[in-house]
Amino acid sequence: MTAWLIAAIERLPPRVRRIVVAVVALVLIGAAITALRIAPSPGTGARSSRLAPRAPARQTARHPSPQRLARPVPGLELRRGRDAAERFLGSYLSFAYGRVRAPSVTPVTPALGNQLAREHAQITPVERRRHTRVVSLRVVGMTPGFVLATAIVDDGGIAAYPLRFTLQRSAGRWSVSSVLEG
Repeated sequence: MTAWLIAAIERLPPRVRRIVVAVVALVLIGAAITALRIAPSPGTGARSSRLAPRAPARQTARHPSPQRLARPVPGLELRRGRDAAERFLGSYLSFAYGRVRAPSVTPVTPALGNQLAREHAQITPVERRRHTRVVSLRVVGMTPGFVLATAIVDDGGIAAYPLRFTLQRSAGRWSVSSVLEG
């Protein structure tokens, strides 16, 4: 049947064919919108007009609140990790936008420092002129000695972007060990 319909449309003059195709497309879009508006929302289902009988209210026993677990990274250490993340962002964003060389990026682990020295991005003149601004920074302690940081960076481009990186504690200080995204 579709072959017959396509053949019939191809026999029409080009101007009429465009009009017919446009009208059919509008009718199909209208039908789809109507079907979506009429159909019930997922999960709502048809409900009965009868009210369900109420069960008598139960008395709940008072349970003591569960003990809070210790944080994987103590508050003071998390603050030190955040400070290291802020220092890293300042130097890394300068590096990413071609203003400084890889050895200027601190605090990083030796492995990440070597990786940054090997893999440098090709920066366009427009990107080099952009002014970066960290909109937000969130630091979450995952395990003792390991923190995940997420920063939202605005460089004046189309949209702000996330920059995710990990920090690890070693030899008494926090260092960025990997850049996951950004």
